[in-house]
Amino acid sequence: MVRTVLVHLMGTSGDQAVLTAAQAVARPVAAHLECLHIRADLEAILASEVARKGEGVGAIREVIEDLQAQSAELARRAEDEFAAFCDREDVLRAERPPSSRKMNAAFRELSGGQVERLIEQSRGHDLLIVKGGSLDSGGMHPIELGRLIMTSGRPILLASDSSPRRFGTVVIAWKDGPEAARAVTAAMPILEKAERIVLVTMREDDGLVPDCEVVVKHLAWHGLGAEAHAVDPGKRDAADAVLEMARAEGADLLVMGAYGHSRFRETVLGGFTHSVPPYLASLPSNSSMRRSWLYLQMRSVRLAEPVLIWPQLRATARSAIVLSSVSPERWLITAV
Repeated sequence: MVRTVLVHLMGTSGDQAVLTAAQAVARPVAAHLECLHIRADLEAILASEVARKGEGVGAIREVIEDLQAQSAELARRAEDEFAAFCDREDVLRAERPPSSRKMNAAFRELSGGQVERLIEQSRGHDLLIVKGGSLDSGGMHPIELGRLIMTSGRPILLASDSSPRRFGTVVIAWKDGPEAARAVTAAMPILEKAERIVLVTMREDDGLVPDCEVVVKHLAWHGLGAEAHAVDPGKRDAADAVLEMARAEGADLLVMGAYGHSRFRETVLGGFTHSVPPYLASLPSNSSMRRSWLYLQMRSVRLAEPVLIWPQLRATARSAIVLSSVSPERWLITAV
């Protein structure tokens, strides 16, 4: 059940898309939207630069003052967008649970590291919504986004530039494993309100197609009907095949799992070479959707539908050895 949603507002052009996706989630279930803007801790930046350079404090302070003006402007834009959203959508403003059962929202501002604050604050909410896509469209840096996805412990919805006002058709990119299963669980409140649910499976390199009948039955026990389609990518990239199917079905939302190795670089880039930006990278030769999650979500949110992700950490052999020296059990659940 979704009762509280943390909504990240950056004071950029992407905020409107984030709020549109947020109301698509919150309105049907009368959830609370906690809209959060995070200002950079500029005093900490100043202290760090002074300690690093040891001189030129005056010049550094001038730069900090310019950054403070920019930070104040971003905060003003974020709050103005929030106010316009509440007026436009007739959203009740509430700091505490109201007596009436309807969607409501509040605006808060904190300072500090963006990712650190989002991770900290998201753990008090059922869902986190941030802007996906490129930096130019108001999205987060891929490195920060990967870290946020893999360490928040909460499902994350990445809003696209054209986020719909409601999630009528939901496509689930199904891969038989814990990642996709967790994503389906996270999406259940949305699936219960959807008009149509489509499961898409991908033929693997060995020619096998993951069985999704167990998921269809699971959804049926929740009173939800679902269609299942197997896609043969042929000569296409696996991500392109999934996205083409999603768009052909008129998807308003793409639900998918994710996994990351517990070594930080592998976690962030989902198996891609670290020298290539994830949203420009080519897929690896293996067509497994589990290996292409970051590429797939970046492609999707830049071009069409939002993406809901709930990741799963996976220990590598190396991290298992390192962590087992601390505790025989901890390597299963701990990242290094």
